[in-house]
Amino acid sequence: MGVWSSTNSGFNWTQTSLNNVSVNAMVTYGTNNIFAGTFSGGIYVSANNGSNWLQRNEGLSNTNIVSLAIVGSTMFAVTNNNLLWKRPLSEIVNVQNIGTEIPSAYSLSQNYPNPFNPSTVVRFSLSVVSNVVLKVYDVSGREVETLVNEQLQPGTYSTQWNASAYSSGVYFYKIRAGEFTETKRMLMIK
Repeated sequence: MGVWSSTNSGFNWTQTSLNNVSVNAMVTYGTNNIFAGTFSGGIYVSANNGSNWLQRNEGLSNTNIVSLAIVGSTMFAVTNNNLLWKRPLSEIVNVQNIGTEIPSAYSLSQNYPNPFNPSTVVRFSLSVVSNVVLKVYDVSGREVETLVNEQLQPGTYSTQWNASAYSSGVYFYKIRAGEFTETKRMLMIK
């Protein structure tokens, strides 16, 4: 059960944090993204080689996945009752490197669109390799979602937050990267 990984050509194996599901299909994208199609759990994605997994089932009515494929910038999944589901990778992959130029400083941009309904994009830049944590909080300061929690190379990145499960209102997003910390406000209107 679950997903196991090896860093020495299969001599030793370690179970990842996706350990209580039956995996039917897997596919990779880029250098760090792994997708797992599961029996009754839908689709999981890891942006850090399997260390952490997030469920990405938005719009998926049958969560018994038997096959996964990536064609261009689109993810395809086939369910056990032969339904085909497709979704842009930009809506599934948590963080995407969108620039090759190395920024001179850390930065966190204002989300766009703002106000939004139901999803918005957050961009940030890193000047050095950093452990990045980007979280969303509600107006009372309660953490509602982690958008990024991984080590990233220098560059400019974007991530999307789909807030369809949350109510209208003011939210805050906060980044911690190395010694850099910044918080910005955003507004969702349904």
